[in-house]
Amino acid sequence: MERKKTLHDYLYENLKEQIQTGYYKYGEALPSMNQLCETYHVGIRTVRDVLSDLREQGMIRTEERRPAVIVYRKTGEGDLVPDILAVLQRKDSILAVYKTMEQLMPGMFALSVRVCGVETAMDHFKQLKKDRRKAVRVRWKSSSNALHHLLDASHNLLFRDIFTSLEIGSRIPFFLEPEYTPPFSFCCGEYDDPMWMAEAVSSGDTRVIRERFARMYRSLGHDIKRYLDWIESRIATGDIEQRNGYSWNSEQGHDHFYIQIARDLIDRIGLGIYKNGSFLPPEAVLAQEYGVSTATIRRSISMLNRLGFCHTYNVKGTQVTLFNDQATFQSMKNRIHKKDTLLYLSGLQFMALASAPAALLAVPYIGREEIGRMEEELTRPYAVPLSILMHHIIENLPLEPYQIILRQVSGILRWGYYYSFYQDGIRAGNELNQISHEAFRRLQTGDTEEFARLLSRCYCHALELVRDFMAAGGLSEAALLVTPSADG
Repeated sequence: MERKKTLHDYLYENLKEQIQTGYYKYGEALPSMNQLCETYHVGIRTVRDVLSDLREQGMIRTEERRPAVIVYRKTGEGDLVPDILAVLQRKDSILAVYKTMEQLMPGMFALSVRVCGVETAMDHFKQLKKDRRKAVRVRWKSSSNALHHLLDASHNLLFRDIFTSLEIGSRIPFFLEPEYTPPFSFCCGEYDDPMWMAEAVSSGDTRVIRERFARMYRSLGHDIKRYLDWIESRIATGDIEQRNGYSWNSEQGHDHFYIQIARDLIDRIGLGIYKNGSFLPPEAVLAQEYGVSTATIRRSISMLNRLGFCHTYNVKGTQVTLFNDQATFQSMKNRIHKKDTLLYLSGLQFMALASAPAALLAVPYIGREEIGRMEEELTRPYAVPLSILMHHIIENLPLEPYQIILRQVSGILRWGYYYSFYQDGIRAGNELNQISHEAFRRLQTGDTEEFARLLSRCYCHALELVRDFMAAGGLSEAALLVTPSADG
């Protein structure tokens, strides 16, 4: 019940702020209920409850089988102050989101073009071409739609969600129009025509695409800062306490807890913590460890039995039955876990793109003492070298939105899946560990560029190993997740 309440509050507060600040104007329609479900990762019942609350607050009008319409509008300049303050409290967060987009989105767009081809990619910009001379708000939304469609063409299950979350976190108020037009002079000097993005895509050159989109987000961030500084100077409020305005949950609203527990147990089996032929702890012990009922543990173990990782005996308990990589194959090929497989591969592909720029940002904040701690952590039993390296990178990232995204994606990368391909689990000599340790040596010697490159290579290797095995086993969708190249 608490989780549903949190999802309700998240959607309600987000839509309410967008209505109050004029992102959705008086007389405009909200996205459909299905679109809201997809964008915010919530169920249809949550959306209905939120729309009902907004209707009772006098912000929207709803009709059967029609999108809700905005009926809220300002009556005078004094009504703007609370909304202005709400936005200015997110000023630092908004600017951090733009810097995060500058780091992440260029590689994602470049890879998407590489996957779908220039001709298909250009089809997504047709509406934007029609709207290229219209008002800023119209062009803004047309650009967003074009880029969402482009990311869908990548076949990565995370790209669209990450981009959507960043867009939500970066939205700025349009409620001062027409009194004031946002001063997008810097970015307009860079690309007065939004089709400037399409020109980069049409080149088919991943380096050009990455450079153009990085410049776009950099210049947008510059002008957004000017706009928010201008608003702040008008109301002369003094210091404004900042709060984080960005959040993202990679699996929000989609998971049952027993499935999460099953994944964690598979992880332990793959790592070799629970060895082949050994018995899992009793159900009561696992229930206490995970803080759930024995019935929930029983459902998790039942799933492991179906997938071939374990076999439960009436008296003895549950024995691990992991033989080579067959259990992993069954887990990822099973109908229930098919999406899990593709989500896992999507996470590896994303991290192959995101880990290197994250490392370049974080390394200056990692001192010799912390490197010493990392060296000690790498010697611990069942330590996953790549996971340790990424943990320290994430903790030292200066951009909170970037941290949130990497934490979430890292959370779905259960390394037991990878290590279960090896007879001795994590203790086996394998390429992932070798590359990870070489990356750490580069960090120790101060070779930051090579450290970042090797981190990306770790994720590329894991992606190729699992993807190729699954594709050969008949999961054709796995083959669509291509390995990122050095330039995306």
